[in-house]
Amino acid sequence: MAEKKYMSGGQLRQYLHISTRKMKYLMDHNYIPHENTGHATHKYRVLIEDAEIFKIRMDTEVGFLSELNGLFSNRTEWHPRPMFEATEENCEAFRLWLEVLWAELPEALPTQTAAELVGHNPQRIHELIREQTLHGIKIGSTQYCVKEEFICYMASPQKLSNPRTERYKELIREFKYIQRRERENEQRRCKRRMKRGEKID
Repeated sequence: MAEKKYMSGGQLRQYLHISTRKMKYLMDHNYIPHENTGHATHKYRVLIEDAEIFKIRMDTEVGFLSELNGLFSNRTEWHPRPMFEATEENCEAFRLWLEVLWAELPEALPTQTAAELVGHNPQRIHELIREQTLHGIKIGSTQYCVKEEFICYMASPQKLSNPRTERYKELIREFKYIQRRERENEQRRCKRRMKRGEKID
């Protein structure tokens, strides 16, 4: 009689390219025929032919194991930490920073200039004007938008929560860097004042 050949639970996990959690779930809910050895380690063992059949089903059957989708996903993988925490305070600080950064620009921004500031296509600025998110005026062949409204829009929670263009992300990174430097400088000032025995408000 031919000798039966088995693989351990760990070997099965590597063979199927699944997590330990998922492998244990498949065993505990009898998705794969197996033996429970009762040992603390190498608890499960599976016939190699059963493992091969299961892998073929995984690779070829549409919808196979679809009921387990998302059950073993790493939470941080699907819900990454946002680039910017769009609180009311942070949005207002970003708006004020943009006002200073773009202070030398005209109050009526050409749509081409506005688009370049944040890495958008000019058509997107035209769409915002058509949607009446921004007010626009056309003089000759050039269309303009109101700088103050444009800044408020770019500092809105919906924009800051989901930055799309690389140029806009660079602005956010620059702002966060300046904020961090200001906090560090303030901490150093406080330490110096404490050393001098000054009262800190």
